[in-house]
Amino acid sequence: MKIGLSRRDYDCIASVSTLSAGGWPARVKDVAARMHVSPPTAVEFLEKLKGVALVEKGPSGYRLTKEGLACSNEATRAHRLLETLLVRSGMPLELACRVSSSVGVPIAEEDLEKLCANMQHPDTCPHGRPIPFGGSHV
Repeated sequence: MKIGLSRRDYDCIASVSTLSAGGWPARVKDVAARMHVSPPTAVEFLEKLKGVALVEKGPSGYRLTKEGLACSNEATRAHRLLETLLVRSGMPLELACRVSSSVGVPIAEEDLEKLCANMQHPDTCPHGRPIPFGGSHV
């Protein structure tokens, strides 16, 4: 995961990823609505991410760069692996989802890889969504 990004930065990356999944654009007003912030605040997040080359601005919105997509996949992988671990430990699914969403510290790839290996490389999270591959598990 990228050093120096806040949990809200990752929320912005996830919003752009979801909103631009079908192509252009992730519009400022839509990013703001997903993040529950004002459009000027959304622009601040988007411009910060643009400054570190994680998003790019097109004529009518934003999308993730290649590095931004990798960052999004890492965050998704961390969330789904942690959620899977918590559910396997007996935590109810919705609580596990909330807890894994609230983790604000990026998890190092090598630590995610160890966690994934300990869980025998699960393919999906408890919701049935695919867990993105990482590191040595390709």
